[in-house]
Amino acid sequence: MGEDKLAAIDAEHYDFYVDHMYVDRIDSREYKHKKARLLYADGGIIHVFTATKHWYLPARFYMWIPANTTYHLESTSSRIPLYSFYFKERQDMPSVLSAPNIFLSNDLMREMFLFAQDWSGGVSKKTEYSKYCVLRAMMAIIPDTSPPVDAFPMQHPYPKSEKLRSVARYLNSNLDQAFTIEQIAARFGMSSRSLSRLFKEDMGISYIRFLRAIRIAKSLELMSENKYSILEIAMRVGYNELSSFSNIFTRVTGIRPSIYMAKINEYKQ
Repeated sequence: MGEDKLAAIDAEHYDFYVDHMYVDRIDSREYKHKKARLLYADGGIIHVFTATKHWYLPARFYMWIPANTTYHLESTSSRIPLYSFYFKERQDMPSVLSAPNIFLSNDLMREMFLFAQDWSGGVSKKTEYSKYCVLRAMMAIIPDTSPPVDAFPMQHPYPKSEKLRSVARYLNSNLDQAFTIEQIAARFGMSSRSLSRLFKEDMGISYIRFLRAIRIAKSLELMSENKYSILEIAMRVGYNELSSFSNIFTRVTGIRPSIYMAKINEYKQ
């Protein structure tokens, strides 16, 4: 997203702005704009990083990012349609839209997203009244029809220090390996005690909890691809036993992996 696009999104004479893209065009630059953003992916998984959280946005869910929020996006999926709607915030905004939240896309919202899939550019009440009405309705019905999802997709802090970000990138690239904190610490020239303390001070969680979170996050991404069995997914994210993976997945997300995969398949029909 270039400076010209950001300026157009923030233009006061537009009540809304619509900008759709494909996921392989996403980069990791940080963004901040005066309009709120509704982000919907029709496949794969989008990683949304705010200043304090790392959010996972799977297919058929959407995320509300309030105005003036600093964030960036990443994804390992390719050629996935990514829908973006920017809304000028009002003084009477519902409280559920005052902070970043992820929502399950019901049939009505998804039909509205698809209805607007060919739209592009700024929308104002004076120039494009019909589009204005659709987008105003979209924003109005979110609090009533799509309660935010608490249990899954999950969210967790992401490292602030560059040292831990390097550790996180390495772990994400080798999730099928069962690295102990001692092995990772040695690889990055630290003692296990120092690395453990850095995790606690930087993110407030342990190495084990962070590793568990990114493993489950990767499993959500693999499930959305619909290419692997649950056992294959478990092996790919570092679990040698299906029961261990299933129990941890359920504990972290609040839903069993078999039920989650069934839901994903249902949404894709």
